[in-house]
Formats: sequence, C-alpha cells, structure tokens
Amino acid sequence: MPSIVTPGRFARLLDAAFATGTLTTIATGGALLGRGWREGEAGRVFRLAGRGLLERAGVTSAAAPLTSVALGYVHHLIIATAWGVLLALPVLALRGPVRLFAAVVAAFGYVVCAAYLLPPALRIGYAVTSNIPSAVPIGVALALALLGGIWLDDTEGHD
Repeated sequence: MPSIVTPGRFARLLDAAFATGTLTTIATGGALLGRGWREGEAGRVFRLAGRGLLERAGVTSAAAPLTSVALGYVHHLIIATAWGVLLALPVLALRGPVRLFAAVVAAFGYVVCAAYLLPPALRIGYAVTSNIPSAVPIGVALALALLGGIWLDDTEGHD
C-alpha cells in the first residue's frame, strides 16, 4: 500500500516545520519582549527564566546576572523552536481548510497545557506563562506562527 506522505513530501514537511519553529521563536520572543517592556524591562522574562534555570542547577543567579539573561534567551530559542516544530508537523501534514482550524486548535491546546500541565522548564516563557491570561499572548503568537508556516508550505510545490 503506498504511503500517504512520500519521501519528498516528508522532506518538505520537515523543512516547513523547522521554518515554522523559527517563526514560533521569533513571534513568541516578540510577545515576551512586549510583556517585559510593559513591565519596565524588555529582557525581564528572559532574566527570570535564566534565573529559574540557574537556581534549579544550584547556582545563585545574583552571582551571574548576565548569565541568567543569556541562559533565558537560549532556553527560549530551544523551547520555542521545539514547540513550533512539534506542533507544525501534524498541522502541516493536513491539507485544505482543516490546516487552518488545526493551527488554531494546536495553539489553544498549547495554552491549556502550559497553564495546567507543563512544568516551567518546558513552557515558552518559563514560569511567567503559568496561567491562562499570561499564556494567551504566547498562544496568539504561536497560532500566527503556525499560520505563517502553512503559508510558507503552500508557497512550495506539492507532490
């Protein structure tokens, strides 16, 4: 029985998923920077994430304030890209208007999971997205990134 996703289609699917992961990192990074600006410090969310990660490792964040910001940025790059790729794979494998609906449902599902199920280290935005109101801007940015990934995938040739 022939496969629904051919090897060439799978390679394009992976390319589009990684592009969507990059879009997710950019879009959610902007949402987190906006949240920081609103609270008076653009890099606040990244500093708090880095501080939390350092303290989990037993390092006092006061001893390394710049390291905590850098670690927060690296955490965001890894986690947001991973979530973007993970959510893009099933969404991009679909066809037609169902893809649009699936992108919105995936973003909504992420918001619910982030608020109730995910440990801080696996959330985009670390501990500052631990409830529905704080996770909504991330969900909106994620939905836009997934929709952008669909648009990018649709501009490529299909089997």
